[in-house]
Amino acid sequence: IKFCVKNKIKCSDVLEMLTAAFGESTLSKKNVYKWYKLFTEGREDVNDDARSGRPSTSTTDDNVEAVKK
Repeated sequence: IKFCVKNKIKCSDVLEMLTAAFGESTLSKKNVYKWYKLFTEGREDVNDDARSGRPSTSTTDDNVEAVKK
């Protein structure tokens, strides 16, 4: 999708290309349009954005052992 945005390919054409390449395994239309918009607005990667709340790294072997004691 990012490649297509950089090459000024319309989103509807991107969806058509993805569907032709991946069939039923393709992203939903909603997600293709979402990512197309994000890349158009300057997003450079697909990594998750930081979120508030407890990090998933709070479950460590040391923490598990401490709770068991």
